[in-house]
Amino acid sequence: MKKWLILSALAILVLSLVALPASAADKYVIKIANVTAPEHPLHVGFEKMASIMNERSGGRIQATAYPSGQLGNLRAISEGLQLGTIEIGTQSPGGLASFMPLLGVLELPYLYRDNQHVYNTVDGEIGQELNELFREKTGIRILGYWMNLYRNTTNSRKAIVQPEDFKGLKIRVPETKTVMDTIAALGASPVPMPFGDVYTSLQQGVIDGQENPLSIIWASKLYEVQKYLSLTGHIYSPVTIMISDQFYNSLPEDLQKIVVAAFEEVRPEVRTMVEDQEKELLENLKNNGMEINEVDKSEFAEYMGSIYDEFTKANGKTAGEYIERIKAVQ
Repeated sequence: MKKWLILSALAILVLSLVALPASAADKYVIKIANVTAPEHPLHVGFEKMASIMNERSGGRIQATAYPSGQLGNLRAISEGLQLGTIEIGTQSPGGLASFMPLLGVLELPYLYRDNQHVYNTVDGEIGQELNELFREKTGIRILGYWMNLYRNTTNSRKAIVQPEDFKGLKIRVPETKTVMDTIAALGASPVPMPFGDVYTSLQQGVIDGQENPLSIIWASKLYEVQKYLSLTGHIYSPVTIMISDQFYNSLPEDLQKIVVAAFEEVRPEVRTMVEDQEKELLENLKNNGMEINEVDKSEFAEYMGSIYDEFTKANGKTAGEYIERIKAVQ
């Protein structure tokens, strides 16, 4: 009788395993790659996103966020998404323009009026159109955009108050054509360099300065090697959150929904976190020895005409139409 009960229990167990859908038994490892420091809002957001996916999937998703370029620089992350070695990652639209030049329209200098103008653009019809074009071309699916604030300029040599003050400075830039062209148009020498090399290069005087949102300047402790912070606000780089389309399509439908929901739930929190930090960051940077310089952005914007003309010429009529559509977004 005892033997019969044991055999019956084993039979039930085997049948239950056979009956279990494959999608419910499979585990999906998600590596989330970014280059920012652990305390940066972007990484904080990714950690929360990973936690939501892991919990709501009942462990079927096993997501981990990797900060500080542990899985490579921004270019390597984008390539990893194409190759399937990274599941989720981040990049700026300007950086992704090397894969699809038209996407660089989202990062043209002095394009947006304010933060809400950015959100209405990237969350709306324009963003959705560009996201789909990018997926078709690259095999990378853009989930959407978080917040990164405007790019400002630091250097160790002099205060930048007028465009002419850029002359003679070597400014580190990401390997992003729009940013490189913007710094060059202002008269400085743009020096493309992986972000992981920036602190040491500033410390050793290989470069004079760099440009980034305040959150990155603070989280990376650039105030230790830079004296002057100029609020040039020259480019807004919406943070592009991407997932390998091949990996996304391999997920069961219920897990796809969990991934998308986790991104959408964290998005407003990250945006608010970064916006709320701006005044605090300025005060922190000032208290750590940086000289803060206000500028008249309209004077700097006057130098950008050639960049718009070149972008439209290189990308055709469609590019010009997108520029006008973005300007008209309310």
